[in-house]
Amino acid sequence: MKDKEILKQWDKEYFWHPFTQMKVYREEDNVIVERGEGNYVIDIYGNKYFDGVSSLWCNVHGHNHPKLNQAICEQVNKISHLQ
Repeated sequence: MKDKEILKQWDKEYFWHPFTQMKVYREEDNVIVERGEGNYVIDIYGNKYFDGVSSLWCNVHGHNHPKLNQAICEQVNKISHLQ
């Protein structure tokens, strides 16, 4: 799909990946994560990857947890940033 190829191009041209050697990254086939489910992330092609890294940084409960999603929605409905 053309849109996915554009995403891959933009990812290499405009997005900085911390802790990544960008010169090498631009030469390799990139993985663009579309969503998360529990301990897995899923790319734009539907490939599923075990996410063994994010818990080191910010995610100890898994991706897309229903209780956390509900709490986030409730909070954003109370206050959010508008311009």
